[in-house]
Amino acid sequence: MTPVSQSSNSTPFRLGIREAVGVPAGVLAATYIGFGALANGSDVPVWAVVASTFALWALPGQLVMVDMWALGAPAIAILLAVMLTNARFLPMTVTLMPLLRDRRHSGWSYYLAAQCVAMTSWAICIRRFPDMPAAERLPYFIGLSAALIVVGAIAGTAGFYIADSIPHVMQIGMVFLAPVYFFVFLIVQVRTRLAAIALICGGMAGPLFYLVTPQWSLLIAGVVGGTAAFSIHKLVSRTHA
Repeated sequence: MTPVSQSSNSTPFRLGIREAVGVPAGVLAATYIGFGALANGSDVPVWAVVASTFALWALPGQLVMVDMWALGAPAIAILLAVMLTNARFLPMTVTLMPLLRDRRHSGWSYYLAAQCVAMTSWAICIRRFPDMPAAERLPYFIGLSAALIVVGAIAGTAGFYIADSIPHVMQIGMVFLAPVYFFVFLIVQVRTRLAAIALICGGMAGPLFYLVTPQWSLLIAGVVGGTAAFSIHKLVSRTHA
C-alpha cells in the first residue's frame, strides 16, 4: 500500500474545513446551542455535553442520552438506547465507505472516518465526491467532519452556559434546525428519479405512521417508505424499458 504524502493530503483537508465553515457550521452551531441548553435544564454536566459530541457525534443519540440521564436510567440502558438510535447511520456508512476507499490510504483511517459519519457530512460528501479524485476524498472528509465536530462541541458548551437566556420553546426549535436543513439540502440535491421518489414516499409515510404509532413511526416509515420507493422505481424502469 502506497501512503499518500502529507502535502497531497493537506489541500483537500483544508478544503473540507472551509466547506464546513459556512452554512453547515452555522446551522450546526445553532442546533448544538439548543442541545447544550436542554442538557443544562436536564442536569447533565457540561463535560458530558462535550464528551458525547466527540464520542457519539449524533444529535438524536445525544438527545436520547440527555432524556434518559434526566430520568435516572442506568448507564447500560443509556448506552443501549444510544446504540439503537445511532444504528440509522449504518446505511449512510455503507454507502459512503466505498467512495472513500483508495489503496493509497492506510486501513485504520477508514475506522476513524466511519466514526465521523453524520447526516450533514454524508449529504455534502455524496454531492462532492463524484467530482473529486479518489485520493483526496478521505482527507477532505476528515477535515469537514473535524471542523463540524469542533463547532458542535464549542456551540454545545456555549448553549450550556447561556441556557437561562434561551426560552425552552426556542431551545427545542433550535435542535430541529439540523433535520430541516438536511431535508432542504436533499431536496435541492435531487438529481435522480429514485431520489425524488424516495423523498416523496418518505415524506408521506412519516406523518401517516406517526398518527398510527408515534413511538415506532420513524422505523416503520423508513421500511415502508423505502420499500415503496424501490418498488415504484423498479416498476417505472420496467415500463420505460
